[in-house]
Amino acid sequence: MKNPFSQDLCSPSQIEGIDIEELVSSVLNINQLETGILFLLFERPYSAVELSQHTQKHRSTIQKSLSNLMGKGLIIRKKQGLRRGYHYTYSSIPKERVKELMISYIDEQTNCLKERIYRGL
Repeated sequence: MKNPFSQDLCSPSQIEGIDIEELVSSVLNINQLETGILFLLFERPYSAVELSQHTQKHRSTIQKSLSNLMGKGLIIRKKQGLRRGYHYTYSSIPKERVKELMISYIDEQTNCLKERIYRGL
């Protein structure tokens, strides 16, 4: 049964109109910079310095975003040995895993809303 109270979010025009980065940002509860970093890391691993240069943001800002993304389990940090010392590179978890996480979060929220409706009406 079609919902007479809202727009049809599954129509082709509605689906095409949704910005994928905004969708990822809202479902995963990450900010615009973190979303941009995640999309960059889908392409290839980067160091914090490279991300800083690419985004034109201070390295400390990048570090904070990377820390948040790691805390959410969306990216992985790898230690790279150098002749003298080491540095870290960051890569995303597989896109398919991100999609699975997003679907599970949406399902969880939907179930919470359903439960609230059943208890409240």
